[in-house]
Amino acid sequence: MYRSGRLSIVVLLIVAILATGGTRFWADNYRSKVLNRGQVVIADSSQSLSNMSSYALALLLGGLRGPLVMMLWISSESQKADKNLQDFDTKVEWIRMLQPEFDSVHMFQIWNKAYNISVQMASLSNKYTTILDALDYADKVNRQRPNDINIIMAIADVYFNKLGNSTEKDYYRQRVTRETRWRPTLPTKDGSEEFRATRLPPMLDEKGDILPADQDTLKYLVPYEPFPYGLNPFAISYNYYRIAQHLQNDEHQQHLQISPSVIDSRPAIALENWSQEELDNGRNLEAALFNRTPAPGSQTPVDLETANIAVNTPMNPSVDVDRLVYCYSRAAQLGADAAKAYDEHLKSSDFNENNLFTYQWHSDHNSAISKLAGADRDYLKAMLASGAERQKKLSEAREGYLRAIRECRIVMYKWFTPSEALQQMHIEKMSVGNLSDADLANVSNELHHLMTIHAPGTMNGAEDRMDYERDVLRAQQRINEIGAAMAAAH
Repeated sequence: MYRSGRLSIVVLLIVAILATGGTRFWADNYRSKVLNRGQVVIADSSQSLSNMSSYALALLLGGLRGPLVMMLWISSESQKADKNLQDFDTKVEWIRMLQPEFDSVHMFQIWNKAYNISVQMASLSNKYTTILDALDYADKVNRQRPNDINIIMAIADVYFNKLGNSTEKDYYRQRVTRETRWRPTLPTKDGSEEFRATRLPPMLDEKGDILPADQDTLKYLVPYEPFPYGLNPFAISYNYYRIAQHLQNDEHQQHLQISPSVIDSRPAIALENWSQEELDNGRNLEAALFNRTPAPGSQTPVDLETANIAVNTPMNPSVDVDRLVYCYSRAAQLGADAAKAYDEHLKSSDFNENNLFTYQWHSDHNSAISKLAGADRDYLKAMLASGAERQKKLSEAREGYLRAIRECRIVMYKWFTPSEALQQMHIEKMSVGNLSDADLANVSNELHHLMTIHAPGTMNGAEDRMDYERDVLRAQQRINEIGAAMAAAH
């Protein structure tokens, strides 16, 4: 009786192993069919698990894969809570290999490393390296499961939110921009060695173009080549957001957690942040170029410090003026592209119901900032030119500043001025774009008059209007300098 019971258990185990093999064979065939149809590829865990220990493989073959994963989850999360990270990465890697088909697992671990684990590091360099660990994890999953919208969005969010917008963003942005430039690299022996990356691999060649090996991955950045000064996190995030947008709108993939509207809007938001980053870099370089960097604690914004720079103002030779021209040119280009991207997003009735006015404002804002950055570029080019070429560039800059003033005022009155105030001037809020330049200037004067009469509460939006009024003031001061320079030339 006892022997027959043991024999039954052995037979049952053999049948279970054979059934497991048959199920695995069916799954492999199904995966091959899916691959032939061009859908998302399910990871080949047999290859992924080849480096696991014999004990883990024994558990797996014995049908204890689930208990092993549960044990690893409990242990790794306990270590994270105790801030004991000695073999945390190893356990997370085992979880990845044991659960290759679960996107929710990979999304959590990418976020877990980039946020929960990185903040436990003492130094900025170690925080940055830990974020690179999260990107390395995501890259491994992406290679096993290419064109998966969940993983693509996770990568984009790390670049955009963590490397681009976190508290330590200044440090991260500088490192990403510097490390993506071309540099000689040492080839690995056979590509099989595991090592912890301490910096991003170069993504650009010596001319600033995307490396051939990365052109498929970074295909949405190719139209913006070259990048002589490197790629910032917003540029890289824009590329991945565009891939996710394509996977959703053209390949009909659905994200597990993020709504279709959010995914469709992210490329425009990334372009806007990229444009603002280039504009900020330009402002700081311009201040250094003319020795107008604001003193610590100064109440004057950096863009007004240099607003009244005369055309013949001497330049600091230690500042890269070519990079300044590049920053303003790129900011103008990206601002215009961001406005178009918001407009494209709003064309779909599926996406424009909840955030229609918000995205319309973003579109108008980027159009105005694009005009201002383009005028700043032309003014700088005029300063670098002479004779007839200088007069031509000054004329182009003047026209650009006039367009910037108009569009900044439209944004102010359309989006940040109470309807009641405009109605007192017999103006409909959404029709301010039809006003002439002279009428827009009169609105500005009348608003200042109303602000001195009415209580502040009746003039909501004053803080937002102040930003655009500052842009208008910069443009007006530059127009005055252009007028003086053109008059002196005659």
